Amino acid sequence: MGKVMIKKMARAVHILVFGIIVIALLSFVMVWQEVIDGTPITGYAIQSGDLEGLETSVFVPEKYQRVQAGEMLQFQTSIKNIARSGRHDVQLDYYIKKNEIVITHSRELKAVETQASFLASIKVPEETLPGIYEIEVQINEEESALATFYVTSSDIGQIQTYLIVLIIAIIIVGVMIFWELHRLVGRLKKR
Repeated sequence: MGKVMIKKMARAVHILVFGIIVIALLSFVMVWQEVIDGTPITGYAIQSGDLEGLETSVFVPEKYQRVQAGEMLQFQTSIKNIARSGRHDVQLDYYIKKNEIVITHSRELKAVETQASFLASIKVPEETLPGIYEIEVQINEEESALATFYVTSSDIGQIQTYLIVLIIAIIIVGVMIFWELHRLVGRLKKR
């Protein structure tokens, strides 16, 4: 009976070790995903447009190439009036897009004489998933310029994900240990 008990306890320990390995692997996967999410964008696209003598360009400063969902994205827009003289009002539309799908939009009116360069901002929606997105600046609903940036998940979302995975792993390991102990007690009672 002593050898059987040792075998049963060894089996319970094996299940416990297996559970710890599963939790460690899940934690590793989550940390690795954070490493992948934390990879900086090595470059960002700048694209210029030309509309009736207006040239535009947009870029995201390095400091703002990575923003969390719910934060403001800061970017710089430059407009040059190369064919017209005098002051002209231009309507600027700002779009955050992913795969040509508009995530959010804002609009403002600017006056341009020969050239203008200014910082603008737009809020990245809270529910935006992590990934690479584009900020598109459109002039008078025609020509546009775009740049890319990276949205990271919010800290609260990451903590919630970690807690959910940890709770599920603990429940699975607990059920496995309970089941083995229940079987062990049942067999001991039969003897």
